[in-house]
Amino acid sequence: MTCKLYIIATPLGNLGDITLRAIEIFKTVDTFFAEDSREFHRLLMALNIPNQGKRVFSYASHNLKEATDQAIGILLEGRSVGLVTDRGTPAISDPGSRLVKRAHEEKIPVIPIPGASSITTLISVSGMESTSFEFAGFLPTQDKQRNQLWESIARKNIPFVFFESPKRISDTVLELKKEFPQGELFIGREMTKKFEEYRWFSLADIPLDFMPELGEFAVILVPGNKVVAEDWEKEIALRVGSDKEWAKEIAKRFGMTSSEIYNALQKIKSK
Repeated sequence: MTCKLYIIATPLGNLGDITLRAIEIFKTVDTFFAEDSREFHRLLMALNIPNQGKRVFSYASHNLKEATDQAIGILLEGRSVGLVTDRGTPAISDPGSRLVKRAHEEKIPVIPIPGASSITTLISVSGMESTSFEFAGFLPTQDKQRNQLWESIARKNIPFVFFESPKRISDTVLELKKEFPQGELFIGREMTKKFEEYRWFSLADIPLDFMPELGEFAVILVPGNKVVAEDWEKEIALRVGSDKEWAKEIAKRFGMTSSEIYNALQKIKSK
């Protein structure tokens, strides 16, 4: 099959980070799927690549299924397709994995055009020596999911990389101070842009005035030595605690309300 699906990394903020291979694909391929077509057209203009003759379709969170079907259809017709996101590498905390998987299923060659990635960019300037880390993209917003995530991080005790919006970063840092009092944060802001900044902080004394509501934050959490009880120890603690505390913990596990669990327990005990 002569057609190919190109997964093309684009700059995080500094246009100079575009690769020669990416420019060549932008010039020679005429069909693209972009997270934001306007952003892609602006990128082509900045690179002095004519928009004429380029077909650019939307590939975003609201239309992934339809856009994937459309892209596969074009590829099966024998035309190559380029996939880009607003910044960085597609399919890593950005749309793209669904299309890549379908292309493999259809035996369509998938070709990476490597370049900028916010994850590796952050780690490269952190000085972090660990070769193992976990990445989660943007954090969940539901309390239950966040609590489960903090517990998992504490158990694994390896660096944890995530993104956070400027409007939520202060609240998230306050939460991390409580969950990981012995931990550290490495924070990157405005990466590769004019006012980029990278700093290590101890969670015990991190200043919240470093968290302006400007630009997305990329963060490495080093959890520190948080003591985590074993499962059997937790069960003992629940057993000797109050019925209401027990009900709260059990409700988290099964997605129920604590009152439902508590009332069911009292009904059984009354018998």
